[in-house]
Amino acid sequence: MRRSAAVLFACAAAFCVFTGCQSKDKSSVVQATMQDSASYEDAVKECFNAMYSNGGGAVFYSYMFPDAAVQAIKDDGNYDELVKTFNDGQQKSFALDDSKYTFGTILESKEITDEQRDAIKRYFVNLCEPYIQMTEKEFDVKEGYELTFDYLKNDEKNGEETVIAVKLNDEGWKVITQ
Repeated sequence: MRRSAAVLFACAAAFCVFTGCQSKDKSSVVQATMQDSASYEDAVKECFNAMYSNGGGAVFYSYMFPDAAVQAIKDDGNYDELVKTFNDGQQKSFALDDSKYTFGTILESKEITDEQRDAIKRYFVNLCEPYIQMTEKEFDVKEGYELTFDYLKNDEKNGEETVIAVKLNDEGWKVITQ
C-alpha cells in the first residue's frame, strides 16, 4: 500500500508541476526522446517537452528519478502502470485545452552551491525511499545548475520556471523542479 500511495503521489506531483496542455492537432505534438541530452540546457528542454507531449512519461521519469529507483519500480512490476497513469493524465489534460506550450529560452543559469549539492543528495534519498533504500554517499552530483527559463503558450510568453539540473552518477542529467 505504501508503494502504491508513493507512486500515486509521484504521479500527482508530476502532473501538478506542469499542468500543461498540448494542441489537439497531432502535427504540433512535440516528441521527447529518452535521455538524449549532452548539456543541462538540452536536458531541461527535453524534460519540459516530455511534460507537454503525448507518451512522454518514460522520458519524464528518466529525468526525475535516479536509475536505481526506476529499476526498482520496474522490478516491482509498477513501472508500466506509473508511466501509463502519467501519460493518461497528460492525454486527458490535452483534451481539455487546445493550448500549445513550448520551451522558451534560459533566462538565468548558475552553478549550484555546496549546500544545494548536499540538499540534492538528501532529496534523492527521500525520493528513492518508497522504492529502494539508498544513502547520500551513493549519489555523486558531478555538476549542477540552477536555472530559470521561460515558456510560451500559443507562441506568447506565459511564465517562468526555476529548476535544478544535475549530472548524477553516470546516469546523465536529472531535473528537479522547485
